[in-house]
Amino acid sequence: MSLRDTYEPGFDETDGKTISATECPECTGRLETDSGEITCLDCGLIVNEYWIDHAATAQSHPDDETRSAHTGAPLTETRHDRGLSTEIGYKRDGHGTMLPAQTRRRFRRLRHHQNRARWSTKAKQNLAFACGEIARLTSALDLGWDVREQASALYREAMSDDLIRGRSIESMAAASVYAVCRCNGHGRTLVEIVDVAHVDESAVKNAYRVINTELGLETAIIRPRALLPRLISELECSLSSKTRRRVEELVARAESSGIANGRRPSGVAAACLYLALNESNQWVRQTDLAEIAGTTPTTIRARCVELRADTD
Repeated sequence: MSLRDTYEPGFDETDGKTISATECPECTGRLETDSGEITCLDCGLIVNEYWIDHAATAQSHPDDETRSAHTGAPLTETRHDRGLSTEIGYKRDGHGTMLPAQTRRRFRRLRHHQNRARWSTKAKQNLAFACGEIARLTSALDLGWDVREQASALYREAMSDDLIRGRSIESMAAASVYAVCRCNGHGRTLVEIVDVAHVDESAVKNAYRVINTELGLETAIIRPRALLPRLISELECSLSSKTRRRVEELVARAESSGIANGRRPSGVAAACLYLALNESNQWVRQTDLAEIAGTTPTTIRARCVELRADTD
């Protein structure tokens, strides 16, 4: 039986931080062990490495309720099973080696049964489709992962309250994405959501109205100022710094004077942009600006009259 220690002397497993008594082989300097790495304090030479960092291990105490068990990836609302399912590969193993034909046939049968077990009920299958639709919408709208996570959680809440019954999955998924954008103050209009959705505007409006009423969402008011960057970007015309400041002044005046109250924010933002472009001798058609803003030329003209009257 071996009488030597399991590890070399000079390392303490309890905290991963000890000081060795030996000297540096290069400059005879003082050595220090930090997180399993023995380095010289004078020249910086790494003398030895210990790849397992015990200091990073979660510590558990008898009176502590925190569980220190090591688990896999964190749970996510973007998957119908919250990411707990097992994915079975196709042709190669974990090392990249090609599997033989008999093994591939066996795994194909296992994959078939595993897919049937993942969607054991129709509700789970519909939830998986809804999560995929939310992922498609957020990707098409260039929204972040947090919006996708919150929209999936909101859809689950609506499904638990039996709000999906009688309504299409596509409309409820689009309404969930729009509701999260409204709650977080993202400058996304209903027209943008409908453009990438597979349902019409009336269906998304109805679904959003139900979610907002039944779940009591704390939606933020969309201000015309939040829509200006998107309008300027999609207009594809170069604006000087003076013109940009003038647009912001008009929007601030519209909000302070009450012109923006009760009006569609996209119409107010488009009218402010139209007036600022005309003052700088940059002409743009009202029909083109109305198409970008998702409003009508009549609305832009009406807001322009109100802004001119307030300015005079």
